[in-house]
Amino acid sequence: MAENFFLVIGSNCFTGSHIVDRLLDDKNNTVIGISRSPEYNDIYLPYKKIKEPNFIFYQIDIVRELDRLIGLIDREKPAVVINAAALSEVALSNEVPVEYFETNTLAVVKLCNYLRKTTYLKQYVHISSAEIYGSCQTALNEEALFNPSTPYAVSKAAADMYINIIMKKYGFPATLIRTTNVYGKHQQLFKIIQRAIIYLKQGKEIELHGGGQAMKSFIHIRDVVDGIMLTIRLGKIGTYHFAVASEETVADIVRYICEFLGKDFKKSIRIVRERSGQDARYWLDCSKAKRELGWEPKVKLEDGLKEVIEWIEKNWDVIKDEPLVYIHKNLEPVQR
Repeated sequence: MAENFFLVIGSNCFTGSHIVDRLLDDKNNTVIGISRSPEYNDIYLPYKKIKEPNFIFYQIDIVRELDRLIGLIDREKPAVVINAAALSEVALSNEVPVEYFETNTLAVVKLCNYLRKTTYLKQYVHISSAEIYGSCQTALNEEALFNPSTPYAVSKAAADMYINIIMKKYGFPATLIRTTNVYGKHQQLFKIIQRAIIYLKQGKEIELHGGGQAMKSFIHIRDVVDGIMLTIRLGKIGTYHFAVASEETVADIVRYICEFLGKDFKKSIRIVRERSGQDARYWLDCSKAKRELGWEPKVKLEDGLKEVIEWIEKNWDVIKDEPLVYIHKNLEPVQR
């Protein structure tokens, strides 16, 4: 076992791919990536820019092939396991809740129950979500009660509760990361920021659910990964919040994008019915992260949005032909 040996579950996803990219900045690190799908188009994987990275990818489904994943972990003995894998499209969780609990809860329980018995693991980092708190009336710290309002949020909360139990009972070295809405380059194109930019370039109207009045407190992916890396470097166990203090609504975010692209906001949007289970606001207290990690968000919203616009324009020849809706991959039998 090497101290700088990492395994990232969900290495294809937005947060997971950025974690891999940051880990590979240190040439002494070796990283194994795990996802249930093959590696995506390079535009979604920032680590692809690195020449000859110390990175190995395995296509493994943590729900249906958990024994295979555990065998790999036992063979390689990573010091740190980071789990960013999840089904996360909130609206869909109402339609296929069983799949969400299989991935977001049951697979996590099985994995962590195994990892707690190993002797080589130094830290398990689990990417959670602010949605477990439901709509926030005040800034909530890490001790706040859970109040999930969707099957997705319940599935994430249940996993967190199990991890908390084995931390207390067995001393399981877990770090839980909760953030508000994360954004940045390389993100899936169906997310509101990317979709808004693409629609404006294509001359399409942007649908604003409920008029876009929800406050999501968008935080840049670099700031989130900065916080995660601090917990690893300092060996911090426990729960940490990473968010920005923000009063901006989704409509405000779209308005800024319209301004940057020289478009008329009112002519560019269409107000539609609010989504089922939409939380009005996510509001996290990050004083613990600031106090114990020395963490502060650094990327200004304006700079982050312009960065995404530049990324889309630079990769437009590829992006213009990519799907702009979430395509759900059903849990069908694995064929190998």
